[in-house]
Amino acid sequence: MIAEERKWEIVAAFQRRLKKDNSKEIQAISLSELREADELLGQRDLNTDFRISMRNRIADLQEVARRDRESKLRAWNYIMGLISGLLIAGAAKLLFS
Repeated sequence: MIAEERKWEIVAAFQRRLKKDNSKEIQAISLSELREADELLGQRDLNTDFRISMRNRIADLQEVARRDRESKLRAWNYIMGLISGLLIAGAAKLLFS
């Protein structure tokens, strides 16, 4: 669980983002920290600009994580298909030789 001080640092980073471009500072915040800060804020300030920005960043990071998982799963399926094909070809060669 993140500390109360860290939550306010994250909030401040998103509030500063509205005034100037501090995208590097925002990108340095992990998805888990963002989720915890959002959870700690609760229902407070849901429609403020920084909160909307924070939620958009969470959604973006979740989408990146989802795509990464799908990519790994697709690669694993290709590898397993290749191995299965080689095993079947080897077994067929042994059986029909």
